Amino acid sequence: MKNKYLLLSDGISPHTLKWVKELSKYFDLYLISLNGMSEKLLEYMQKDKIFVLNERVKTVGGNAQLLLKYFELKNIVERINPKYINAHYLSSYGFLAALLKKSNREIKLIQSTWGSDILVTPFENIVKRKLAKFALSRADLITSDSFFMSDKIGEIYHNNIIMTFPFGLELFKVQETIEKDDFLIFSNRALVVNYNIDKIVDWFANLEDERYRLVIANSGEMKEFIEELVAEYSLKDRVEFVGFLTQEEQNKFYAKSKYYISIPSSDSTAVSLLEAMKFGCYPIVSNLSANREWILDGVNGSYFTDTVECPKVKYDVIRINQNIIKERAIFEKSIESYLERVKTL
Repeated sequence: MKNKYLLLSDGISPHTLKWVKELSKYFDLYLISLNGMSEKLLEYMQKDKIFVLNERVKTVGGNAQLLLKYFELKNIVERINPKYINAHYLSSYGFLAALLKKSNREIKLIQSTWGSDILVTPFENIVKRKLAKFALSRADLITSDSFFMSDKIGEIYHNNIIMTFPFGLELFKVQETIEKDDFLIFSNRALVVNYNIDKIVDWFANLEDERYRLVIANSGEMKEFIEELVAEYSLKDRVEFVGFLTQEEQNKFYAKSKYYISIPSSDSTAVSLLEAMKFGCYPIVSNLSANREWILDGVNGSYFTDTVECPKVKYDVIRINQNIIKERAIFEKSIESYLERVKTL
């Protein structure tokens, strides 16, 4: 008989779907989402094991209204009676899970951190830092997707229960050759302040070679500003906004783009970086600790600078980056190691 395992996570996130797909093989799996659900979840879970408590969750913290959902959440958890609770995103689901753990110490709590919930929110003020410390202190195991983020977790709550592995990709066959458009640059991070899409446009506008083209995917609060910036630079014929893309649509752009660009101010290991590497793109990324775990400057990618020149690719980046992903970032392999750790709780 499989143990009951409850995920507290955003039901529309592709990351949640990734975890559901793997965990459903090993557990009697349940999900509570505060933000809707993807129909794709039903390929791996029964609908009556998915609970949606619609509430707007902020990724930047400040989710005090979620406390109003606590008792409804507590009632569902008591009915399920899971052996494990795995909360994804510390400043929302993670905090609620820590409260649940406090009232039921027998449940094994795994806190899975995603990025800004560790790298940004706890360092904004002392209250958010204490809330993060509380959520971490109730955990039996903490997962992190980069060693840099694991170090930050240790700064907030010193412990030895962190397991580090990326939210990796599905197993794939390495391709010897992929036909690339040598002048196509792909950006698919959210159009919000942290991801600096406006700086990408500034840089692109100053490239001397006008054969380069930029595709900007995704959306966000800065979309109108970025569109106006493109117009000011008279770049409408060279910059394309394609909006939110499905995974299949993104894969097509990864496959044909020579370059992938992502220059956030703060980040952990981005799944989009791993995806771009899988498709043999040459990443241009921020010089952040998490990125340095994957990119060797000038070899399999470059760190972004204001230099008005697109980096020259000197090595067989397609082969190098695909092999890195196959060796270090296959999610199925990471989950196998994760399950061995969970058994010891």
